[in-house]
Amino acid sequence: MRRAGKLMLLLLLVVPLTACWNLEEPDEQAFVLGAGLDYTKEGEVMLSSQIVIPSGIGGSEDGGTQKQDSFRMMKANGKNVYDAVENLQKQISRTLFFGHRQTIIIGHRMAVHGIGGFMDIFIRNPQSELRSTIFVVRNSEAKDIFTITPIFDPIITPTLAREIRSMGLKPYYFRDFLTVSMSQTTQPLVPLISKNKLHKYVYAGGAILNKDDDLKLIGFLDAREAQYANWILGNLKRFAVTAPVKNGDGNVSVKMRTMKHQVRVKPSGSHIDVDVHLTGKGIIVENNSDLDPTKRTDLMTIQKTLSESTQTAIAEMVNKVQKQYKADIFAFGENFHRQQPVRWKTVMPKWKETFPRVHITVKVDIQCKDPGQTSSSLKNHFKAG
Repeated sequence: MRRAGKLMLLLLLVVPLTACWNLEEPDEQAFVLGAGLDYTKEGEVMLSSQIVIPSGIGGSEDGGTQKQDSFRMMKANGKNVYDAVENLQKQISRTLFFGHRQTIIIGHRMAVHGIGGFMDIFIRNPQSELRSTIFVVRNSEAKDIFTITPIFDPIITPTLAREIRSMGLKPYYFRDFLTVSMSQTTQPLVPLISKNKLHKYVYAGGAILNKDDDLKLIGFLDAREAQYANWILGNLKRFAVTAPVKNGDGNVSVKMRTMKHQVRVKPSGSHIDVDVHLTGKGIIVENNSDLDPTKRTDLMTIQKTLSESTQTAIAEMVNKVQKQYKADIFAFGENFHRQQPVRWKTVMPKWKETFPRVHITVKVDIQCKDPGQTSSSLKNHFKAG
């Protein structure tokens, strides 16, 4: 018993020493909240990092104390990402810590060059935060985004993720990007941002990358097209549709909060059909037409018009991706694999060449369950007056 007690005491003394001997204190670390990758004209990687300054967060000017900056954007070049990290480390006295990174931003030139060769460190490094949101910048460099001061937050990195959520989209994490990039056939559709003349960021849509060619940039979708694509992928939680109404002499806006998608692959011989069925339910938030949504016939007219106009727009987007970019960003190949696993074995090796020839049909059904607190539009009352 005494021997067991001595052994326990020895373990209690040894474990803390062996577990904490290399632990760094927070005031010895530089916390990186955002990382940007740009490709220089000299063929090097430019790593830009948004490093938080704790003393600048929550500070005020009360009492004559001037508020400090909440972050510092620093950059360094290197032959690869780690080489750039080492060169950046030489500029600061604290150890860089990437475990709290919230955002990865890819510059336009880097996206054109291809980012596949620079992804290894993000997977290999145990500090790498796979829940970091990832973005591509159009017509600008990643480092320029980190210099933007947002309206509500002291730092731009959390703002970008909130922007995606505010638009009804699911956050696009780095782990999602890796999953798609390592899939059999699906090409990544990465959220796209740009910088305007007022030095503010703008959500600009989506960037299509080619996982079969070093993740090089293929092309872009604008903001509305990217939302349509994410609806097909099941990544859209809410959406607003506005369209002119037939025989209504005006337009109607519907805000949908119930979004569903269904994809059915139907191979027949050498012919492949893909049926996409999208449904949305919501409320009428604005009615500038002559129609009365409390009347069933008028409500049906509104629903039919909104469904048809949205269906046409989505079909045009799908055709653009299929014929112009020839990239399966919709995971149709993955659906084929799940629904027809035996047939997929023969189609998969040639899916890249087959996808542009697939016959894709889009069907959209929009329902307005709640017409609001009024009947016909106020427009009718103004006309009557």
